[in-house]
Amino acid sequence: MPTMESVVLRNGAIQLETVDIPQPGPGQVLVKSLACGICGSDLHLTRHSDEVFDLYKKMGLMPAELEVNPDIMLGHEFSAEVVAYGPETQGSLAVGSKVTSVPILMSQNGAGIGVTPGVNGAYSEYFLLDEALMLPLPEGVSPQAAAITEPLAVGLHSVNRSDIGENEVALVAGCGPIGLAVIAALRLRGVRHIVASDPQASSREMALEFGATEVIDPTSEDEVAKAAALAGDNQVVIFECVGIHTLLDGFIRRAPPKARLVVTGVHTAETPVNFAFALVKEMDIRFTYYYTPDEFAECLNRIAKGQVNWKALWTGTVGIDGVPGAFKTLMQPNSHIKVIVEPWRAGELVYAE
Repeated sequence: MPTMESVVLRNGAIQLETVDIPQPGPGQVLVKSLACGICGSDLHLTRHSDEVFDLYKKMGLMPAELEVNPDIMLGHEFSAEVVAYGPETQGSLAVGSKVTSVPILMSQNGAGIGVTPGVNGAYSEYFLLDEALMLPLPEGVSPQAAAITEPLAVGLHSVNRSDIGENEVALVAGCGPIGLAVIAALRLRGVRHIVASDPQASSREMALEFGATEVIDPTSEDEVAKAAALAGDNQVVIFECVGIHTLLDGFIRRAPPKARLVVTGVHTAETPVNFAFALVKEMDIRFTYYYTPDEFAECLNRIAKGQVNWKALWTGTVGIDGVPGAFKTLMQPNSHIKVIVEPWRAGELVYAE
């Protein structure tokens, strides 16, 4: 059977391995990976794999008796090229067409591409998609731009879940890729006051570029108090995009009455929270997870129309053999926003031009 190279997470370590090229089943398409973003959730899974898999077992997503953590072939923010169709497909796009998709295989009971054990992710030379979910890349949209569709969709879904109005004040805590995607979606929604909070000056500068109206260093100023002062009689909507679970209780304690907290960061650790503060303030606390296919398609269309400066997010590129080293870099303090893997070539991590 033909083989390929694939990046595998095994026991908390990222490594490059040779595996079989998957064969498309009914309704499936074999595609060649062109570009795939490294997501913060990939880093979280690598750092906290034991914690994540324990959660999966408690939720019934993995067998509770499983003693060994399964291997994960990562990569869920991607663009690809159609290589071959499996049985029971229509051949809707010509072989060689460039595509993207929500990272789900409905043909495999909703398995997540790049997160489900046994399913090839897009940090591989080849992987599988469902024909029914494939979207052709619009004219002028590069593979790298299309790979940024997925994090933009996470941000859009978070904003849609918030039900924020134009006159309410948004506080976006954390200006990494998802926080910036939230800011972009808020701007397109017409929200007038967007306060962005991040301890890194470069991240605050990027937030302004994406549409924040004010930026705050939370290590020297109370970002919640600032948003509340701007809001006056209007409500404050806090978007938690940091992914540090210990911050949640502080946001709840400091939030003004009737505020909404939208948790978008990934949290898998047990978190002590005193909900009495939320109770007395009659706060709304909402959680967001992924996005809808329509939101994904909307973000691809926004990229095609030039409504989002996707290039500002793209800070680095790496070949498939450089991914383990790139993960080591990204797990330390660094200046990257979005590193894109190009699995069809070799090469170490370099800054995007």
